[in-house]
Amino acid sequence: MNGFESALALFAGFFDLLTAPAGYGIAVWVLTIIFVWSGVAKLRKPTLAAMAIMDFGVIRGIRPRLGSALGGAEVLLAMFLAAGILPMVSLPFTAGLLWLFVLLIARGLWLGKDFACFCFGDSDSRLSRWTLARTAALAMLASVLAVAPLSAGSYAGLTTTYILQAVAAAAIVGMAVLGSQIPRLLRWNRDPYGVRNTEGK
Repeated sequence: MNGFESALALFAGFFDLLTAPAGYGIAVWVLTIIFVWSGVAKLRKPTLAAMAIMDFGVIRGIRPRLGSALGGAEVLLAMFLAAGILPMVSLPFTAGLLWLFVLLIARGLWLGKDFACFCFGDSDSRLSRWTLARTAALAMLASVLAVAPLSAGSYAGLTTTYILQAVAAAAIVGMAVLGSQIPRLLRWNRDPYGVRNTEGK
């Protein structure tokens, strides 16, 4: 029972942090940065984005225009989030979109698929449990923001506080990206010149 109570207390503390103006603004900026990053990558490489959509089973053929459309929609959604435009619509839509991604990734893993999912604009990222966990965490974050009552009126505004929140969010996203590269760097460090692969042949 103590462990359950601790988990509830942790979740309550996290919820209180997000409902505070500072935490709310940082969380929105985290989602904004991720959607800008992902959307711009899809706009730059619409064919790869369309290939990922096809691999997920959403469409049957490769349609680069659909990849561009998805990228444009993500950038537009990021602008709505950052500017605080229609938060009663944009935040639930963000949560719904992320949960859709979660379902598609979970379905792909369940079917045993292995392909470059182009998740968050990374053309080298393969479909994995880590991809599922990362997307689910973002979906949970967006869901909490969608239902959390903000103590202040609006989270967005051209203020120094909001700019500092953006900087803090960028630092959080940057640390997450660097942290995700550690396993790859460790693998490279064990065999930087591919000697083991050559010996295996």
